[in-house]
Amino acid sequence: MARAKRTVAPAPAKPDWGQLGPAMRALPNDQWRAFCHELITGKPGHGRYARAARAAGFGKDSTTPNVAKIAWKIAHDDRMIAAIAEESRKYLRGSHPEAVAALLAMIRDSKHRDHGRAVLSLLDRVDPVVSKQTVDITHRVVDPDAEALEELRALRQLGVSREKMLETFGGNGLARLERLEAADAARRAMEAKLIDGQVING
Repeated sequence: MARAKRTVAPAPAKPDWGQLGPAMRALPNDQWRAFCHELITGKPGHGRYARAARAAGFGKDSTTPNVAKIAWKIAHDDRMIAAIAEESRKYLRGSHPEAVAALLAMIRDSKHRDHGRAVLSLLDRVDPVVSKQTVDITHRVVDPDAEALEELRALRQLGVSREKMLETFGGNGLARLERLEAADAARRAMEAKLIDGQVING
């Protein structure tokens, strides 16, 4: 008589958590990861820590108060806090299709109280208005000697004494400006003579 072939039950498949972030990878094991997932996606409200702990397999033979204590301790572990924050961000980003569906539902319902805001919100995000600003900057190169000469002439017109000018420009500075002023006056006089003596052919 042929012996019956013994079949071996396959090992339970390891949960596929997808590509884990660094905070989820830092958790001790998959049971902690399951707790994190249940805490984020499970039913909110009173008792959520205990419900997440039982769903993850913690405290199978423990009373509800004991499970709640275990759950509270795990939930407030620094590693779990980091993992919850990391997975919550992913969960919200993964909810984009639901947000799009809700926005489109408001846009398609012209009687919805936020219909207009929904339309503008969509337009602002899909085809934003680009505002363009043109800024013209003019650079003026100032000759310090010419500027000092203008100041000297202005002080003279105001009747400022030479002593005050010496205080303003200093002895050497005033003498230098006076030499520049004399040279400028001579140049202007020469230009005036050339213009007066120019022969114009008619």
